[in-house]
Amino acid sequence: MKIGIDFGTSFSLPAAVINGTADTLLPNGEYGIPSVFYYDAEVGVQVGNAAEYNAEFCPMNVRRDIKMEISGHEDSFTADGRTFSKKEIVGSILKEVRRVAAEEGSRRELASRKIEGAVISVPAAFNLRELNFIREAAQAPEEAGGAGLNVLGFIREPVAAAIAYFHAPGARDKNTILVYDLGGGTCDTAIVRADRNEPAWYRVLESEMVRIGGRDWDRVLAEIIRRKLMDVTGEAGFDEETESRINRQAVAVKHMLSTQPSARASVSLRGRIYSCLITVEEFEEATSFLLRETMSITRRLMEECGTKVDYIVCVGGSSNMPQVRRSFEKDYPGIPVRIFQPEKAIAFGAAIYAREMKNEHFLRDICKFSYGARYVENYPKYHDLDRLRIWNIIYKGEELPASGTSTSTRIREDSDSTYIAIYESECTDEVYLPEKGTYIGDIQITGIKNGRKGDKTTLIMSIDRSGMMILEAVDQRTGKKARARIQLKDF
Repeated sequence: MKIGIDFGTSFSLPAAVINGTADTLLPNGEYGIPSVFYYDAEVGVQVGNAAEYNAEFCPMNVRRDIKMEISGHEDSFTADGRTFSKKEIVGSILKEVRRVAAEEGSRRELASRKIEGAVISVPAAFNLRELNFIREAAQAPEEAGGAGLNVLGFIREPVAAAIAYFHAPGARDKNTILVYDLGGGTCDTAIVRADRNEPAWYRVLESEMVRIGGRDWDRVLAEIIRRKLMDVTGEAGFDEETESRINRQAVAVKHMLSTQPSARASVSLRGRIYSCLITVEEFEEATSFLLRETMSITRRLMEECGTKVDYIVCVGGSSNMPQVRRSFEKDYPGIPVRIFQPEKAIAFGAAIYAREMKNEHFLRDICKFSYGARYVENYPKYHDLDRLRIWNIIYKGEELPASGTSTSTRIREDSDSTYIAIYESECTDEVYLPEKGTYIGDIQITGIKNGRKGDKTTLIMSIDRSGMMILEAVDQRTGKKARARIQLKDF
């Protein structure tokens, strides 16, 4: 059984294609698996619902939102005297997802209960470092703190949602949609075209991401509740346990305000229950700046793509907030807006892609980043760092597979090797400074006899549809070659 995993900031969700239809692999009635990690010396490591339960009693021992901290500077988390790496925390969450999926497969007596591998969804602009981090955490053996998963590949969250939408009953064979995915930690957008008569059934035209999500709405709402409780209680501040209760109430109130005009937050403090009322108007006014930011990247995406969109499809749990639909209907009155399986669409799409990813006609994606070369003779430390530049070879937005060449000139006599560093960036200029990009790998030609100043080296860079970068460097005078591979992503 191949599964898709929506590895979310707030919740994670496994799914599989069962009898031709994508379905979640969760016990009946469960919303998802909380992406929450907890530890204390008495109960040990707890993940998911168990972690959420224990967090109420010891909030200092819980770690949330780990997905959005992968690129952060803090590398570890210490609880009750024990330290865990971020990779162990991610691995533990994905291990719980795998366990739940396997148990549900057995409960349903599916023909293929063993999990052969998984496609994991990721935000639209996760870079190589973030993808490799998730891959390593997922694939590490259980005894090493990993999930023991065979990672088949990754798929961008809005692209996964588009695939799920196009496979839903009643979907047309030819359509172009804008996907707006407002999740817990990011807002991801993509414009995807479906046409079963084309060589590629689904084609990604453009995608964008901003690190704003439902957790930001939660924080604003928590601040509203905090201020009101301070007014009622006369307190100047609250302890960590009370703050944890306020944060949980903020999430609950946000959900209630998606379906009713007002909601009451209640918090226990020193044996008394204090409550305050929040109206939907108050909530929407306080969070309007967040919504504007997500609408801004959506508008920019539409303008850059310049393609007629047939539908706007909203996914992600935070798309349930009425302000999202209203904003789209106001800004794009001629385009129908659909709220489609907000909590499940991404997992469904990842599961469908897991089944179809070997079909070269299924999905054609684009490069999310630009890739270029920095040329250095022998080793970087011998070079004048002030003169280093990156020359882009494959540009952000190019359709995969993509390829390009670049030629460098030797600037010193008697060098016996050529070292070429490869960089990833969002820069679309032909040449840029190294600090604007990220080093991801290199290629080196060695054993060049009597290297001469002025000798030319040609670099051929290609990225296949699975995200494998193949590099070939050729010294033009001697014919000496070198080849290297860099696994960028699996889109």
